[in-house]
Amino acid sequence: MYQHILLAVALQQWDEFSPHAVAAREAAVALAHGSGAQLSVLSVYDYDDDQPDALSLPPEEVARYRDTQMVRMDERMATKMQAFLAGVPTHEPPITPLLKVGDPRQLIVATAEALGVDCLVIGAHSKRSFLDVLLGGTATAVSRHAPCAVVMVQPGEKRPLVQPSEVGQTHQAPIPG
Repeated sequence: MYQHILLAVALQQWDEFSPHAVAAREAAVALAHGSGAQLSVLSVYDYDDDQPDALSLPPEEVARYRDTQMVRMDERMATKMQAFLAGVPTHEPPITPLLKVGDPRQLIVATAEALGVDCLVIGAHSKRSFLDVLLGGTATAVSRHAPCAVVMVQPGEKRPLVQPSEVGQTHQAPIPG
């Protein structure tokens, strides 16, 4: 069915993994496992703009501070990705983690194109900011420009598709009367 699946997941803002990220991970792993596809997991993040007051420090100190903060963020994101993937059962072929810095909307589409994926899995959520409502959320924007099939996943209650009591039985709806 699929040869290469890309899971795009936001890990930067969360101390714990969001239900949307976990649901998307479960869906991507199930799709990859079911089709024998390669799975890549991408998280796009940005560096915090928390810099010391430029007026109180020499420019070289500000640059050194920024470089240190960038290295710390890279390390933090690598640790988050490792923890996120630790919840995945052993997968063959191995899952490829990808971390990129920049605009998620652009980098997710560009990565999907560069890898030649045939399916992109992304978490969809309804909690959006006013700006997202005006511009469209990341998942919506990516789905418009992705070079492949897009699966948008939203967490829900876990239940089987068919209830065990329904298997092999036919039901007739009561006639109102």
